[in-house]
Amino acid sequence: MSDFSLIDSQDPRYATLQKGFNLRFPSTGQGANAIYVCKTPQDVLDAANAALAHGHRITVRSGGHCYEGFVANKLPQDHGQPLAIIDLSLMTGLRYREACDIASPWNPAARYRFAAASGNQNWDGYLDLYKRANRTLPGGSCYSVGTGGHIVGGGYGLLSRLHGLTVDWLSGVDILVPQGPGSRQLVAKHVNLQSTGADRDLFIACRGGGGGNFGIILTYYYAELPKAPQEAYWLSLSYPWDSFGTGTAGRAAFARFMRAYWQWFADHDADWNSPDPAKANGGLFTLLKVQHRSTGDVVLNIQYTGLDGKVGGARDQPFLDFVATMNAAAGAAPGINLASNWHGPSRRVAEPAMRLLAHPVADAQKMDWLWLTQTINGSGNNQRGKYKSSYHKANFSDVEITALWEYLNGSDDPRLNQALVQIDSYGGRINRNDETANPTSVSQRASLLKSQFQVYWTNPADDAFHLKWIADLYDEYFAQYGGKPSYQPGSPFQGCYINYPDTDMKYTDASRSRIDPNWLHLYYGDKTAALIATKQRVDPDNLFHHEMSIPLAPPHA
Repeated sequence: MSDFSLIDSQDPRYATLQKGFNLRFPSTGQGANAIYVCKTPQDVLDAANAALAHGHRITVRSGGHCYEGFVANKLPQDHGQPLAIIDLSLMTGLRYREACDIASPWNPAARYRFAAASGNQNWDGYLDLYKRANRTLPGGSCYSVGTGGHIVGGGYGLLSRLHGLTVDWLSGVDILVPQGPGSRQLVAKHVNLQSTGADRDLFIACRGGGGGNFGIILTYYYAELPKAPQEAYWLSLSYPWDSFGTGTAGRAAFARFMRAYWQWFADHDADWNSPDPAKANGGLFTLLKVQHRSTGDVVLNIQYTGLDGKVGGARDQPFLDFVATMNAAAGAAPGINLASNWHGPSRRVAEPAMRLLAHPVADAQKMDWLWLTQTINGSGNNQRGKYKSSYHKANFSDVEITALWEYLNGSDDPRLNQALVQIDSYGGRINRNDETANPTSVSQRASLLKSQFQVYWTNPADDAFHLKWIADLYDEYFAQYGGKPSYQPGSPFQGCYINYPDTDMKYTDASRSRIDPNWLHLYYGDKTAALIATKQRVDPDNLFHHEMSIPLAPPHA
């Protein structure tokens, strides 16, 4: 028996529940006609089939953190078709059996150690896994991100250099898919790597192929998950823009700092799991926030734990070496931020809250890993935002350095008090996944850094300014490659991250009059053709689609 709640325009919750984290969406007049709030898999099946029977296009929401309007917006090409959001956020919980005997209702023969509902949010999942099983998932730290969308897009986080991506551990899913060609009804099935034919391909698509493309994932299953660390260091260093100097000399100093960041990972990545604890650096994860000077300083956040989940002694050497390298490259002692989060801008820290670096271990916060994860577990305010992304295989060029220097340090502008490019460490175990034995839909397995371009604001009247600013920065940064992080052979980049979607990437021009035939390749690389083929077989009538969904045929200009 189903017990979903139907929220329509007569309900006082209607306006609120149309919205997600990014308040740019839904666009004016383009919101959903109905929201179905579900608590059980049967609720989801009944709600989705009811919406489809009423002629709605359906989208799916877990935590509401989609950076574009894929969930909230009607599509012009749907010519007024009504929209229904299937809200999974109340469908939470974790099942754990160390005996590894958890079965799917749709495949009792398949057995797992963990089963997680797709409405879970990150923090709830981490807390449950830790307290019940001393395990964790190498996902993001933004607490309110829904795992339903995070995992399927190939989620990563502060333990990913040590343990890989979330999808590298994913063992099976329960998913609702179209019943067949010509049908507007969904059916449930369980798929995993032991499935055959289209079902196996569908499971691989669920391992990094992005949400909203093939169906509605109800439950994620894992045969095993990594042990949670016991303790970790957290160190947040603050480098004022003025410490680099001004003019040509200042830009050169900034370039040395940025290049030292990439070079350290290039020099040490092969030792991510070295048997020598003084070299093993997989537990080092860093977040370099190159913030607009109106936002604050250049901030380097560092989380570190040893391969055994502890800190201290010889195992601290990679942490000490990295901090020493970055401070030497900066040419000045940084300040210490006493608090800083992963997501979004770090506010300029007042002088009394800073002190000069004494010793990395002495100045770091040594904490139990669980409480450290809670401490930095921020998602920021619900506000308007725009995001872009890129993967970096090579060190920063003069063109990239100049773009960062001019757009982020060129002048104060109070409108850009929440603007930054965050450059996260990558590589380690991520780049060692065996795509033959453990196939996924993530093609970016050769990068050392991942960048997220971000800008936030609150006033709708400022939309055009902020959208133009970040587009111009991105165009200048990738000017040598036509304004995008090319995925072509020989490129220093590996395209973009589908969990940081950017509709600009779909087009060749600012007016959006021409489709870029290579935009899918930016996100999926050599996995693109397989994903299109899976779409043709699983959802031939394209019931699941949004502005950047997997199409039924390769795009053309």
